Amino acid sequence: MTDGYFFSPSTRGFYLSGIHSDLPSDAVAISDAEHEALLSAQDTGAEIVVGDGGVPEAKVPDVDLASHKAAIAKAVDAAAERERLKYITAGAGQAMTYQQKADEATRYLAATNPDPSDYPLLSAEVGVTAGDIAGVAQVVKAAFTLWQVIGAGIERARLTAKAAVDAAQSVEEADTVYSSIAWPAPGGEAQ
Repeated sequence: MTDGYFFSPSTRGFYLSGIHSDLPSDAVAISDAEHEALLSAQDTGAEIVVGDGGVPEAKVPDVDLASHKAAIAKAVDAAAERERLKYITAGAGQAMTYQQKADEATRYLAATNPDPSDYPLLSAEVGVTAGDIAGVAQVVKAAFTLWQVIGAGIERARLTAKAAVDAAQSVEEADTVYSSIAWPAPGGEAQ
């Protein structure tokens, strides 16, 4: 037998020559790429079955389309959150802090004679983010403006994908929607 991967129909197992010295007599050679593809398919729910000539095949089990679409919709939401976390810090408390800082920055920059004690979160960043509260307010406002563009792009991609998944007529179509989501890049354009 040659070096590489083998599949045995009788054991329904994979073997690697050089590692496994006693290969079953019915073992058939498969390429590295075939082995990798079969394992990837198995990771996504396919079953490895014996095909023609004892060659392994990935068989995708019958899936209820409505259940699959619901699972893909949840996966879209989770992917959107992973995208958001590229730009913001996780946590409800952190989200409230970001929102409060953005509100304080907007109010501070619009005020004629602002009193720093009215802006506790901005004041806490003086000397860290900028040398004075006006500088902190400008940095926070710029970050919030950038977030609005990115956050809106993520939300648009999420909602567009979920609508397309809902309209999908097959499992494959729903899977294609998920795998082709165009999340926005840092400048706001789609990746």
